[in-house]
Amino acid sequence: MRSAIFALCIGSVVVSLFLQTALFQASLRRQIRTESIAENTSSLERMKSDINSFFHDLTSEMLTTYTESDLIGDLRLHSQGDGLLKKYYWRAWYLGRKRYARKNRLLALYLYDNYDRIISSYRYNCQSFPRDMYSSAYKANTQKVLDYVHGEDSQLLVSGYYNPLEKKDILRLVLRLHNYDADRRQLGYLVCEYDSQVLAEIMKKYISSDNVFLWLQPVDDRSIAHIGTAEGSFSTAYRQISKIVQNYYPYNTLEEEYDGYYLIHVSLENYHLEAFAIVPQSLLTAAQQSQTRTLLILALVMILIASVLAFLLSRWISRPIEDMKDTILRIRSGESHLRINPDGWAEELTVLGSQFNEMLDRIQQMMTEEYEYKLLAERTEYKMLQAQINPHFLYNTLNTMSAIANVQNCPLVSGMCICLSAIFRYCLDMTDELSTVQKEIEHTRNYLYVMDVRNGGSIRYEYEIADEVLDCRLPRITLQPIVENAVTHGLRNVRRKDKYLRIRAFRDDKELLLIVEDNGIGMDARHMNRELEENDPKRVESGISIGILNVNARLKKVFGKEYGITIESVSGEGTSVKICVPAQTDTERKDDE
Repeated sequence: MRSAIFALCIGSVVVSLFLQTALFQASLRRQIRTESIAENTSSLERMKSDINSFFHDLTSEMLTTYTESDLIGDLRLHSQGDGLLKKYYWRAWYLGRKRYARKNRLLALYLYDNYDRIISSYRYNCQSFPRDMYSSAYKANTQKVLDYVHGEDSQLLVSGYYNPLEKKDILRLVLRLHNYDADRRQLGYLVCEYDSQVLAEIMKKYISSDNVFLWLQPVDDRSIAHIGTAEGSFSTAYRQISKIVQNYYPYNTLEEEYDGYYLIHVSLENYHLEAFAIVPQSLLTAAQQSQTRTLLILALVMILIASVLAFLLSRWISRPIEDMKDTILRIRSGESHLRINPDGWAEELTVLGSQFNEMLDRIQQMMTEEYEYKLLAERTEYKMLQAQINPHFLYNTLNTMSAIANVQNCPLVSGMCICLSAIFRYCLDMTDELSTVQKEIEHTRNYLYVMDVRNGGSIRYEYEIADEVLDCRLPRITLQPIVENAVTHGLRNVRRKDKYLRIRAFRDDKELLLIVEDNGIGMDARHMNRELEENDPKRVESGISIGILNVNARLKKVFGKEYGITIESVSGEGTSVKICVPAQTDTERKDDE
């Protein structure tokens, strides 16, 4: 028996490890590839945010040109043929020195009129940059500028070229200056040239390995900045992809793999830019081999440990059983005076030989424990039902707040934040499963305020709350799901202008009644009342109509089957939902107990 237990344990461990290794080898490469691409894509997305912020800052600096009212005024006259611009010869020097941050490394600034004639220029190094970029002695990629300023695109142009005198890539931004009237007539344009190393420093923060090559390239143009070393097959893949983008091929022609490399790219739509990263597959292969070696070492260690444990386990299990077998056989052979000797291993046998009265005590104890477990299971089931209340409207509201804040800078955000804070606090407070009518009304008012902001305040709300019921107790988050159902399903698609929702709360003898009425589209009340009466747990847990069914299930769980929700509805005229629970305050409830 000991040998069988030992062989079973070792065999199970070996088979498990073999299957794990086989499955691991089959999925490891795919997993590593997916994780590596996801990691680099995430890095590019984070880099995209920084680069967008960088270009936004540069654009803001260039837009300060509009504050030069005398220059803009003369440009407007000059564009009509009766103005002189010679007096602005030094204006670019003033703008470059005073309006542009040094950290962005502005190297040249050119101001042109609407006929491509230079008005003013500023050059950080006069020997490396010509006074007029169109008269450059080297290829400066100026055709892109001409196509842009004489075209229809009004978005900021991002381009670049290589300056052989500076021996570096130059980032070029072009901003069209125009009137802000109806015709938006162009007055001229501003050209700013920066050291592209500024972009490379931003990109350097997001490179995950020395073997990853990263670059930025405008659509239909040459690359403007890169980080990493492009050598050998790296250089070949970089040239192929860069040529595809420069010739403005459709992006679906970009393959994911190029000669042993993975290509990852994200778009910066606001500036017609693409960010590319090339990741060598050798990195993934090395990671796979390393993890495979680690797995094999762990497998050997686990087999060794399992062997020792299996030996000890087989001995610990089989020895008492073998002793018991020998003793039983001897007793069967006639040695009736023999008894099983439990020394060292017979604790379990002592439990089996307990006296009958001790067994009865244990049974009683088990019954008590079973009752406590049943109560615990019921409370757990109630908590699970209560926790099912759908919080999706909170997330939708947060999205609405974000949109309002971004577009309008609206003071409504303050009010919405206060209401949402109260809603979160109320929903997440699980210290007491019961609340009061007053708190439920406050919670519902906060919810309706948020919904008014989202829906434009198209619904009129009426409250008829008797003072005597404000302290009455009922389960937390009872009223708001019913109101949410009325707003979302009853009133949302109603086109009439006199939409209203009325909430009433009053006491009828020993019962507390809360009624939610609306003049919405109505519903199938007969079918819904039947489901509320059946109170099927599977139907509640399915998530369908979870608001009403969930609240009804919790009310019946707390107060009994005779209480809960009933519905009256007429199609096209409205719905009335009645909540009926015992009318009890904290004082009355303690007296009853």
